[in-house]
Amino acid sequence: MQEAQWYYARHGKSEGPVDLAGLQRLQQDGVITGHTLLWCEGMAGWQPLQSLQSTAAPASGADGVADGPAAPPASETAVAAASSHDPYRAPTAAATPDVIPLGAGLTGQLGLYAAIVGGNFPIYRKRWRLDQGTANAAGTWHWPGFLFGVIWMMYRKMYRMAAIWVGVLVASSAIEAFIEVPDALSLVINLGLSVTVGVFANSWYLQHCQREIARAQSLSTDNEAAVRSTLAARGDTSVIGAVIAIAVSVTLGIVGAVLTG
Repeated sequence: MQEAQWYYARHGKSEGPVDLAGLQRLQQDGVITGHTLLWCEGMAGWQPLQSLQSTAAPASGADGVADGPAAPPASETAVAAASSHDPYRAPTAAATPDVIPLGAGLTGQLGLYAAIVGGNFPIYRKRWRLDQGTANAAGTWHWPGFLFGVIWMMYRKMYRMAAIWVGVLVASSAIEAFIEVPDALSLVINLGLSVTVGVFANSWYLQHCQREIARAQSLSTDNEAAVRSTLAARGDTSVIGAVIAIAVSVTLGIVGAVLTG
């Protein structure tokens, strides 16, 4: 009987196939970890390596593989570990995709975060340290927030935060005009505001997503699929929001020029 061929997720794409021995070598080399998503023919969805390990007997050390968790064998138990109710279906053996479906194989909180963030979830998963057990974005930097501010907030559908920040910008401009702040100092103040967004943007976005997740869960407490659907609708990105933010930014620039003129 032919040995099962495994595909593994890396950098948002599926790679492989490799056999069991190949998986073990990749794990030893650090290419795959317990959180790496795997799939082989017969599985209903992508599953993290550690989930498959929990359902499969550990491999014997007699084959020369280093001590530690072994890559999952192609057992019926491992195949059954993939939930048949997973809405993110794995590909058929005849056509393995180059790109893994969003949220494939992710369950629990990770699946909810993936649903609301959208395509850039792997980036925020790392920034928020979601694989360390407790979400925390302290000490991280966010270039889009630093460079685009309100535009980025509106693009990420953080409408409340965008409104608050517009208020901060308007108040800052009004105060500068009232006390006749020199241009050089005004530039420093604006740079300071941009740096503030760059420093706190990841944390603000994390808090926004957590609020939306809690709200969606309160509406559909017993239906995870409905929660994910709600989060997908409320989350991801909005090009229209970004366009509106650009218009607001232009307006604020004109108002600021009038006030300082």
